[in-house]
Amino acid sequence: MRWAPFLIFAYLFTLAQTTLGHILMLDRLTIGPVGPDFIVLLAVFIAMYVRTAVDGMLVGWVLGTLIDLTTGGGAGAATRVGPMAIYFALAAWLTFQVREAIYRERALPQMLLAGVFCLLTHTCWVSTQVLLSPPYMAWGGFGRLLVQVLLSSIYTGLLMPLAHFALMPCRGWLLTEPPSRSRRR
Repeated sequence: MRWAPFLIFAYLFTLAQTTLGHILMLDRLTIGPVGPDFIVLLAVFIAMYVRTAVDGMLVGWVLGTLIDLTTGGGAGAATRVGPMAIYFALAAWLTFQVREAIYRERALPQMLLAGVFCLLTHTCWVSTQVLLSPPYMAWGGFGRLLVQVLLSSIYTGLLMPLAHFALMPCRGWLLTEPPSRSRRR
């Protein structure tokens, strides 16, 4: 893993999330706003190609921390820093574990991985925010938040093939190549 270029990409994806993500948000829905998560796209791409699970988990932790720091107010009033970092690290580890069972260059597995990654992390995050929020959060509001998470996960999954296509030329900048096998003579 090349950490300096990764931190630059993490900053760029966070910037895209806080600007372009708000532009692409569907906010006229009755359940509330639904939008893509660009940071999930970067996390899934790197987890699909990173050399070790530890690198994937560190990438997830850094990206999850960025989400925690840029998200103002969760289900309650204040956002707790830390839960999304833990959930991203665990989801990156899970993505790393299943990556050999899928065709990484195909659009459908990419969409499924990104959608499941987003669904798992955001469901856990929303649940944590609701459990840690003041007691005025009603179960109906929680159900509405879960529907928003589901729709946002689908939206994010649909964007994953585009992100994969855009990030593929940058793969050499972000990731170190596996050591080459020595040839038999």
